[in-house]
Amino acid sequence: MNPVVQQLLTLLAVVLGAGSTFAATTLTERAKWRRSQDTRWDDKRLAAYSEYANALKQYVQVSYRLAAARGYPAVAQPIETEAGLRALADAEAEKTIKWEAVLLLGSPEAVAAARAWNRAAWDLGWPARGHAVEHAEYIRMYAEMGRRRNEFYECARADLGVRSGELPPGDQPWLPPASGEAAQPEVI
Repeated sequence: MNPVVQQLLTLLAVVLGAGSTFAATTLTERAKWRRSQDTRWDDKRLAAYSEYANALKQYVQVSYRLAAARGYPAVAQPIETEAGLRALADAEAEKTIKWEAVLLLGSPEAVAAARAWNRAAWDLGWPARGHAVEHAEYIRMYAEMGRRRNEFYECARADLGVRSGELPPGDQPWLPPASGEAAQPEVI
């Protein structure tokens, strides 16, 4: 074989090898970067979801306490009305602040579920603010709020890739237990 052709083939092999190495390294680094970004955003989504959920649960807890003070069935300790309304306004402000992160980072399904949970919590807050509703309607609103909460958690867990199974159903502690069971209050 001609020495010039042999040198060209060797040079071509070196260029192809270098190009292949460069391409493989670039693809590997790009995949690492994407995984790093996905992890980063998952951490931020987890924080956004949990902070919003905690803020909304604080709002709901104050609503329960106010409703208990107004004679509605609740497992929460009643709170003095004026102090409770101030606490409810503070909880509403905190929930509003935490909402922004969910809106920015959450999946469309989780955002929709968060909105539905927020609406159900808001409805549950009406009796706490002094708007009269029947006790049966209050219990229905409580159950709806719990259902919406679970839907939010299911959507958030799906968005975060949690694959440990479905959430177990919650109880309504002030309802009579079914078939002689002892009532177990759920911590909400």
